[in-house]
Amino acid sequence: MNPHDSRLAAFLSDRTEVFHSIQHRHEVWREDPFDVESIHQEARTTFERMLQRATTPPGTPSGRILLLLGDSGCGKTHLMRTFRSLVHERSLGFVGYMQMTTSATNYGRYVLSNLIDSLDQPYCEPGEPRSGLRKLSDVLLAQCGPVAALLADPEQDPEEIPVLVESAADDLQKQPAFEKLDLDLLRALLYLQRDDTRIRSRVLKYLRCEDLSANDRKVLGGMVPRTYDNHPQEMVQHLGRLMATLNQSLVLCVDQLEGFDIEDANPQAFRQAMHLLCDFAERAPSSLIVISCLHTFWKGLRDKLQNSILDRIERDPEPLKLENQRSADEARRITERRLEHLYSTEDAPFDPAEPTYPFPHEGFERLSGLTTREVLDACRLWREQAVRAQALPERFPLQDAPKETPPPRPETKKLLALDQAWNDFRSTHATPPPEEDGKLAELLVWALKASADELETGHRFDVRRLGEVLQVDVSPGDEKLHVALCNRGTRGGGLANQIEQVRKESRGRTPVVIRTSDFPSNPTTQAAAELGKLLSKGGRRAVLEDSDSRTLIALRAFREEHGSRPDFAAWLRSSRPLTQLKPLRDILSLDQLRSGGPQPTKVIEFPKPASARSAPRALPEDAASTEEASLTETARYGVPIQPAGTPSTDDVSLTETARYGVPIQPVSPPRAPPPPRPESPRKREPVRVGETDSLLREPVVFAPDEFTRHAAFLGGSGSGKTTLALNIIEQLSLQGVPTILVDRKGDLAGYASDAFWTGTVGDPRRAMRQGALRDRLDVALFTPGHPEGRPLAIPIVPDGLDALPDFDRQQATRHAAEALAGMLDYRQSPKDKSCRTLLAQAIDQYVQLTRESVSLERLVKFIGDKDPRLVNAVGRLDVKLFDKLADDLDRLRLDAKMLLDSGAEKLDMDLLLGRGAHALPGRTRLSIVSTKFLGDNNNVLFWVSQLLIEVTRWLSRNPSPTLQAAMLFDEADLYLPAMRQPSTKQPMENLLKRARSGGLGLMLATQSPGDFDYKCRDNIRAWFIGRVKEKVSLDKMKPMLSEARVDPARIPGQATGEFHVARDGRVDRVKAEPSALATEQLSDDELLRLAARTRESRHLSS
Repeated sequence: MNPHDSRLAAFLSDRTEVFHSIQHRHEVWREDPFDVESIHQEARTTFERMLQRATTPPGTPSGRILLLLGDSGCGKTHLMRTFRSLVHERSLGFVGYMQMTTSATNYGRYVLSNLIDSLDQPYCEPGEPRSGLRKLSDVLLAQCGPVAALLADPEQDPEEIPVLVESAADDLQKQPAFEKLDLDLLRALLYLQRDDTRIRSRVLKYLRCEDLSANDRKVLGGMVPRTYDNHPQEMVQHLGRLMATLNQSLVLCVDQLEGFDIEDANPQAFRQAMHLLCDFAERAPSSLIVISCLHTFWKGLRDKLQNSILDRIERDPEPLKLENQRSADEARRITERRLEHLYSTEDAPFDPAEPTYPFPHEGFERLSGLTTREVLDACRLWREQAVRAQALPERFPLQDAPKETPPPRPETKKLLALDQAWNDFRSTHATPPPEEDGKLAELLVWALKASADELETGHRFDVRRLGEVLQVDVSPGDEKLHVALCNRGTRGGGLANQIEQVRKESRGRTPVVIRTSDFPSNPTTQAAAELGKLLSKGGRRAVLEDSDSRTLIALRAFREEHGSRPDFAAWLRSSRPLTQLKPLRDILSLDQLRSGGPQPTKVIEFPKPASARSAPRALPEDAASTEEASLTETARYGVPIQPAGTPSTDDVSLTETARYGVPIQPVSPPRAPPPPRPESPRKREPVRVGETDSLLREPVVFAPDEFTRHAAFLGGSGSGKTTLALNIIEQLSLQGVPTILVDRKGDLAGYASDAFWTGTVGDPRRAMRQGALRDRLDVALFTPGHPEGRPLAIPIVPDGLDALPDFDRQQATRHAAEALAGMLDYRQSPKDKSCRTLLAQAIDQYVQLTRESVSLERLVKFIGDKDPRLVNAVGRLDVKLFDKLADDLDRLRLDAKMLLDSGAEKLDMDLLLGRGAHALPGRTRLSIVSTKFLGDNNNVLFWVSQLLIEVTRWLSRNPSPTLQAAMLFDEADLYLPAMRQPSTKQPMENLLKRARSGGLGLMLATQSPGDFDYKCRDNIRAWFIGRVKEKVSLDKMKPMLSEARVDPARIPGQATGEFHVARDGRVDRVKAEPSALATEQLSDDELLRLAARTRESRHLSS
């Protein structure tokens, strides 16, 4: 079948729906594969900047409120879903989502209920499937002392847990940042470290401000519940303060404010709700509240508010009016993104040259002026007619756009009323879930059967309960499931044995294991290995969170009350309150269920790897014999290894040595000793930038420590921005501050040339500076990627990540994976995004299994052999992705040998900064890293991202209250662009936040200021703005110039060396002083010669 035929066949099938136009509540928790980033760009930019400001230490002293106004169908809920993805993908906070209601009697309890439901969802699928609450607990645990490892140890005696929690919470409150936080909240979150469903259910009740029985309190070490009417509102505030202390932001997304029907409801209720949100923003630092409402409705609502409340909502920032009408080009992009997902799901090729095939290209002009919802409805109707006729309709769209948006139909109003009623009912129904597995099994029987009422595919689920096991038969089709609850603890192998028993007893059925708390994520546990085996054979897993069980209980009661309504069945199929729940989707594999009949479960076979990889033997069907499993692993990797999941970590057997070439170390390696206390720095002189361009000619100076808050140098070619930056660098170097210059063009390497040191300089001040630098500098020039200069080898993953706390380790492995994905040219297609997720999980799992360096060879073997622990970590990603990623990495291994040259000097911050063994007494290191020899931009971005990760790790080990080093990035727009997400962007943003407390000054220079991302401006104190002539660049700079109080009209007329210097709201027009070095681009041969000489001189001096 040719590509056109396969795409057309996919389009004419009715298996995968991609043009639905309504966003449902539960979709907010899932990644949106259809997002078009260019739509509502102003709102995205505003929110991202507010988030950056809130999460950059010291954060904001109070919260901020963003009001989004728009017409129906413009994409307000979709935008909130995008905001959640942004916050969670970057691990910058926690998002609570709620739809406003009019019937709540206690809005504090309503907000808290929806917030806990939100935090109980997976934090960021598929990369971080743990709940948001567990993520918060992990971030908090990273701040604890040595007791943290004991608390997280699954083999810890349960009787000791309350004592450990008490000790850890007390240690936290002794730290200044935590001393004013609520002690019981710290205790409750630390209890979540235990994979004990008995403990977890009681912690959730405490966080929801529900009553606790005497036994409940005993389980939680005597904690007293908070049950007064004001306690839920206080709990939300306590959570917000805690997150701010952890440099995270609590984001509340309040949707559908038009749910307040002022005609029928008391306006006082609306005022109370708005007052509560404003009060929360006032009391919770670094929090963000996003409110969405119909534009026309807000005009009527705002008159009900006091001016003080209105000012809090409509100022800082002002409300944003979302554009309702889509252009023809935007309609094409919306359609293109959905077709790309359709073809990827149906294994049909996507052709970028015909991105909207089979829709007629010219038809999109007739969609111009429609809302997003109307565009999607037009595409859906056209496809539905095509499916019915099995031929493409002649006309697209089927009918011209209406002159005006028609009013909603009566049946639509009824469904919306039921939506509101269900939202109110769910939020106020406080029945806790049962603790006994038998009662949970009963609840699941009802839920699985009732799910069929929401499906339009015609499937039914016959469910039989056999004790605590459910037998599920799916019809039409022959799929049969063996569903079992596995709530035992990991101690003593209880959970592992339970999973193994389920796998063995399934007998031809697809095994599905369900747990009411997260499955263990540590790959060295026996349970993780057993779960990996189950998933490898086509099994499934699901986590039934507390909020999911509460939803099931509430819906069963809601159906009893409203099920007799004639429109109830239509509401079920429209809103899908059950089948939107993640555990039910996972149990029934609803994302794979098609109307043409259920797809048979794919059993993952282990094909022989490509010839470049060693061929493994098949895994044993059962793991009853440890010796048999060990022999299998020995065959796979050539030497014996320790069986996965051996409870004791004291014995490090040879098995993992065989698999990965290095021995596996214990799960909790010893922490590195703290760095020595830095010596008290001598007092430094002010750095002179130049003098004011005025009659007084006053000097403009900076204290050296001001540069720990970073500086940006903007200006076109010939503006003098690089000379100004080097003037500052030279003065810092003379005061003992080592510097790294990242040079793209080769014009910063002049410090290594004889011409600079021996040439005659006419300017006396420059000549004096030149002489001082000659006596002070120790110059090193590196040329990574070329063996003839001074190459610098960089690891694909930084060493030592296993010793980091979970949060820091996962962030570093995610950044490393993004860098490698950039090298592999992975884009944003569904398949590429899945490969990114698999790569990140593979790196994270691998670094937990070994403390040795991660190489491409070992990573290829780990992924290509489909290690069960990796299969467990990634869940049900398509098995074909394992082979694709392994092959892609194998090709990269051959292509990037020069880039990863193991024979070169290893990237080391002490080497770059001239510290320790690399120090020369009396001299200051100036390292120049030339990126000219790295190849294309993907290689450059990979290398620089690894450098940024290494710098961030070095700072965490070597903090300093004063400036201890500086880095200059030339042409920084490549690393921090406005419209793209290269692998350097998040590490650079992260470093801008962390570098201040670490004593590192970042200097970012660009001659393409229109391409630079100004959302980072809150992290950069000093802005040096030189001549910029291009109107496009000036337009993009206007928000930053306006905030800095710089007149854009003055920028194009500045001469070379003339700058507007903006810092802390003050602006000076400055005539900058030149650097001693007159920049001149050196040839490649000269760069290599000079680099080789600095390497040789280093060997001679050592």
